[in-house]
Order: sequence, then C-alpha cells, then structure tokens
Amino acid sequence: MAFSSWFAAVGVSPFLLLAEVSLLAESPTALPNEQQPAEKASDASPEVPDKTPLEVHVLGDGDDNLQKVPGSRALLTGKEIARTAPRTSAELVRRMPSLTVTSEDPHGLRLNVGLRGLDPTRSRSILVLEDGVPIAINPYAEPDLYYSTPLNRIAGVELVKGSGAVLFGPQTVGGVLNFLTHSPPDQREFVSRLEVGDYGFVHGYARYGDSHEDVRYLVSADFKRADGPRDIGFNALDAMGKVAFPTGPHGELLLKVSGYNELSASTYVGLTRDQFEANPEQPTLAPDDQFHVRRFDLSLTHRERLSDAVELRTLAYGYVTNRTWRRQRFDRQAVENIDYVRVEGDPTTPLGAIYFRDESVIRDRHYQVAGLEPMVTAKLTHGAIRQTVTAGMRGHLELGQRDQRVTNTVTSGAGTSESLESQRTLALAFFAQDRVAFRDWLLVTPGVRVEHAAMTRGTQRALTEDGSRDVDYSGDSSTTALIPGLSVLLGTPDFNGFGGIHVGYAPPRIASAITPDGQDQALSAERSTNYEAGVRLRPAQGLSLEATGFLMVFQNQIVPATASSGVQSELVNGGSTLHRGAEASSLFEIARLADWKELSLDLALRYTYVLATYQGGLFDGNALPYAPAHHGSASLAFDHEVGVGAQASCSFSGPQFTDEINSELADASGRVGEIPLIGTLDLVGRYTYAPWGLTAGVSVKNVVGNVFIETRRPDGIHTGGFRQIIGSLEFELPR
Repeated sequence: MAFSSWFAAVGVSPFLLLAEVSLLAESPTALPNEQQPAEKASDASPEVPDKTPLEVHVLGDGDDNLQKVPGSRALLTGKEIARTAPRTSAELVRRMPSLTVTSEDPHGLRLNVGLRGLDPTRSRSILVLEDGVPIAINPYAEPDLYYSTPLNRIAGVELVKGSGAVLFGPQTVGGVLNFLTHSPPDQREFVSRLEVGDYGFVHGYARYGDSHEDVRYLVSADFKRADGPRDIGFNALDAMGKVAFPTGPHGELLLKVSGYNELSASTYVGLTRDQFEANPEQPTLAPDDQFHVRRFDLSLTHRERLSDAVELRTLAYGYVTNRTWRRQRFDRQAVENIDYVRVEGDPTTPLGAIYFRDESVIRDRHYQVAGLEPMVTAKLTHGAIRQTVTAGMRGHLELGQRDQRVTNTVTSGAGTSESLESQRTLALAFFAQDRVAFRDWLLVTPGVRVEHAAMTRGTQRALTEDGSRDVDYSGDSSTTALIPGLSVLLGTPDFNGFGGIHVGYAPPRIASAITPDGQDQALSAERSTNYEAGVRLRPAQGLSLEATGFLMVFQNQIVPATASSGVQSELVNGGSTLHRGAEASSLFEIARLADWKELSLDLALRYTYVLATYQGGLFDGNALPYAPAHHGSASLAFDHEVGVGAQASCSFSGPQFTDEINSELADASGRVGEIPLIGTLDLVGRYTYAPWGLTAGVSVKNVVGNVFIETRRPDGIHTGGFRQIIGSLEFELPR
C-alpha cells in the first residue's frame, strides 16, 4: 500500500501527518504501562484525560509492547536500577547487550558508549537522548557527549538497535539510547538518600512529587562529590523540575526544566607504560587540569487525542551547554628552547616521558540547541489487517562558539585568544513508518526518514605561521540523505522471529565539512547498511530469551585517529569496514518459575560477540580499534518480603586493540597496545524496614580491586577497577 493511500485511509492530510515524529515503531512515545495492543484503536475515551506519564519513550513498559518493536531492543527498568545501586550511568548501561563502555576518568563523568563494535569515544556513533531530547552538545555539527544524564534522574533506560532507529536522528549508525527520568506522580512521594564511601565520596539526593486536582509536579536535587582515585576529584550539582497539567478535555502538557553544574579534575593525559606498571594508582600527572561544564535545558511535551484512533504529540526543546576545559600543555619529546616546569616518566626511553610546559590551553565552548517535533499516530483497521501509522517532522537549530586561549601560567583562567570561530546548523527531518499486522502472527514495518542539514562555519581568529591574527572567513555546506528501513516479525509475543534492514546515518561534522578558511569539502554523510535477524522466546511466565545475529557494512567509516596514525583527538577516514556478530540475553525469574511466593530470585545473562574489521586497503582484515571481541554481564538478584535484598553482578569486555595496526605490545607512551580481557564484580546488600520507609544498604564496587587499563585514549593509559565501598541510607515516604 502506498503512503498516499495510508494518508487517505487515515482521513487527514499528508501535511498533518508529516507534522509528527516517532520514537517508537508501535507508538513513538509509548506510555508507560500501556498494555493495549498497538494494532487496535485505543479504548480510552477522549473525554477522560489520560493520567499516564507523558515523557517521550522509545519502548513501552509492557512485555507485549517490547515484542512488537521492529528489530532488537533492550530495556532497563527502575527495579533493575534499584537492585544494582550503580555509582555511574556507565556502570548502568554496561548491563545492556551489545553496548561497550569506557571512561577516561574514575567517576564515569563522561559517558563513552559504543554499539556492536563501533568506537565508544564520546558516544559519537550512537544517538543518546534524555526523555526523547538529544543531549550531545551539537547533535549534527559536533555530536560529542560531554554531558550525560545524572544517575539519580534515571528511572529507566531504553535501547533500539534495529530498523526502528530510522525514526530518530541524527547519528544513528549505531542505535538509539534513551534515558527516562522520573515522572510527576499521582500521589505524594518523597525520597531522600545519603551515601558515603571511599575516596571522599559523598552523595545527597532528594525528590518530592505530588498532585493537586489535575496538576502533577515533581522536583529533585542532587549533590555529589569525591576526591577520587588518583586524586581526580569532582563535585556536581543537579536539579530538575516537572509539572503536568491538562490543556483541555483531550490534552495534557508536561513542562520540564533542569540544570547541571560540574567541576572536575578530568584530564586528557594518562600514564605511560612504565608508570602504569610501576604504580597504576599514582596521582594524576596533570593536577592543574580543570573541566567545567554547565547545562540548562527546557522541554515541553504536549499530547492531544484528536479521536479514539488518532493522537497528536508535540515535543519542543531547547538547551545550552557551556564547557570550559583548561589543560596543561605538554610534549612527548623535548623541544629545544622550551623551559619545562617538570618531566614525568623516563626521559631516557623514547616516548617514555612527558614534558610539561608552564602554560595551559583553555578550550572555551558554548553551544545552543532548539528544536520542534510534532507527531501524529493513527490506528486503522481493514478487515483482518491492522495498521499503526506514524509520521512526522522535526525542525532543529544549533549554534556553537569555540574560543581557544593560551595562558602564560598553568593555573591561569584567562589567557590570550589563539583561535575563535562560530558555527550554525539548520536541520529538517521528515519520517514515516507503517506497522502492518496481518492477523495476529505477521507484522511488517516499513519506514523511511529524510534528513537535510545546512551548516555554516565562520572563523574570526586563526592560528597561522605568523601567529594568531584576526580574520573573516565563512563557508557553507549541506547534506541530504534518504534513510529507509524495513522489519518483519513472525510469530506471537511468546515466540517470534524477526529480521530487518535499515540504513544508519551520520552527517559530516562541521569541522570536517568546512575548512577554517570557509572551503566546502563536499563530504558525504557517513552511512552504513545494517542487517539483523533474531528470535525471541517466552516459553513460560518468568523465562525470556532473545538472540540476534547482525551485520553492519560501511563504505567509509569515520574513526578517531590513533597514536600510530595521527593526533588521537582527530577523526579520520577508516575506509570500508565490516561489523558482524551475535548477541544474546536471557532472564530467569527463578522464584516465579518455582512458584515461591515470599521472595524473588532473578538471574540475568547477556553476551555479545563482535568481529569488526577493515575491508581492503592497507589494514585489510585488521580489527577496528576499540572493538572488543567479547563483552557481557551477569547478575543474580534476591529479594525477600521481610525486606532483605542482595545482588551480585559481573561484567567483562575484551580483548581489544587500540590502533589499526593491531599492535599487541604496548609502546612506551602507553597510547598503543592491546587491552586484554577485563572484568568487574560488584556486590550489593540492603535491608528495608517498610513501616518507617527506611532502607540501609552497602555496595562494594570492583570487589577484586585489580586496577586495569580502561582505555589508552585520549592520550595515555587511563585506569579503572578501583575497589570502592559505599554505604547508603534512604528514606521513602510510606504509602
């Protein structure tokens, strides 16, 4: 059936349908706990306001909804989050199949996540959302993740990896990761938590929510600080508020406002090989490096039921991110006529020392983003055929200002301007998807997305051979892409097979598309053709299994440079690459299977195998950097009705190479060399006294305490695996 016939069947104009975007194949913003089948028109009367939360979801909470998502997917619920007692969002998402996570700081402040062998650096190859809103500093022009959703905002995590990803954008060569924050409640709730632990860790959190007549609201505040392993300390303050209220008999509006402020000793420079071998826990080599990020965001989500079968949802969002990073300048080899303030490492070994200058570079960045996403979802019935049609558009504007200053002393916060530039991107996307159900056992879901982005880069000050000088350069570039997808699901919610194909898309970064002097490089967008096939089984209540095989084909994959090929912070053409592998996950609700009424005992297992290699060229057959062959996790959780609970969880990842040459031996700088298989083991225990609403808990992170190489990027060895013991006391208002 053609798209035009869909529009005619719905009884609304193409323009109205294209005024909407979708985040979910079945229902792009599926409501939590929405249990009605997607193929049927909603039974809810339009005269009764829907009190379910209004946040934008990529998945639904119900098992049936999960079975209807086009392609592979994963979901972490609030129950799993509470059991895990994670310290960072990186620790949390590491539990999801196909995701690899690295961090260059011991606190996981910067979320570096990759999918199916894609490089995790700055999460550039996966679209990360918070309540459906992109959180990258500039999603099109500079899709780096220097901010990630604070852990205590998170009520759930959703991941879409299959053809359903064509409804999102940009940066979907990998998939879509959506953090769900807490929703305004229908009745009074109050939660407060205090945590203290090793390395001077202190965390305080409070959340209050209530409703008054038809208005629901929530406010939360969070403070966290630590001295940190290796003296890499931080402090962070986060606040969020939400209010939901009706806009008429058929509509409701949700307003969300939040702010985040973080100051940390994050640094690019890591340990050399010999330093790591001598003492992997030694203090940071750059104690004067300082990272400061501030973020403020505002979003409005409106839902209007036009009829029992048609719903309009509109998402408007805007946020600003300011990032200032002072980094001490250093050289890997001594330069003549430079008076270094100190030398770390062994200067008698080539690349074995780091020469620090008495000056810093301040990278001062300011970014502004705004967008509007309206969406229409319509449910149709034609005899035995049922359809869920979603279509929409998004207008998106982003601005950026990049100022780089050089200081004459390490600790200065001022400096002299070395370069100054501005950037602007105006993007427009149209997309549509039709979920067609033939009786109750065959679902076919075609979808298509069109992306257009127009970029402008202006340079006001540039570094030349004669030093920095004022200039006036400007240049434009644009890209347009058609992104189709198709999935097929055969079977029932309890036993089905699925398959799909879709195109992954990432527009060229503005720094690559336009030169500093304004020349358009006419670069094409990064594209991948992604295939997958899998099976889902739910043979009994309390037992679920999923296995997926996948193939990702890139004509030219953009990858970060390595120490053996260039500056590690730059991006280069990787050429043709091939990612293939398989992933599996299972959940055994043992107590439910055994009909034990007084307790729950759940075993979750997840595993992914990836072989990501270059195809042709100089590195033909070599593994891609930072593409671990194996990664997985397991958890065993126990809860008893008397209030006792515990969980043991472990994760592993590796081995992986860090350069395109696949060097096994580490070089003296520590930037090149194989990272072997690494793993962690965490233990959590807690007791809840329900009449008082008090929960006391203790968690031990990285029980073994073997410090390992987490990453060799951005510039040297960054370590992980530090043992940390954290005690907690939580009060929740009894209901």
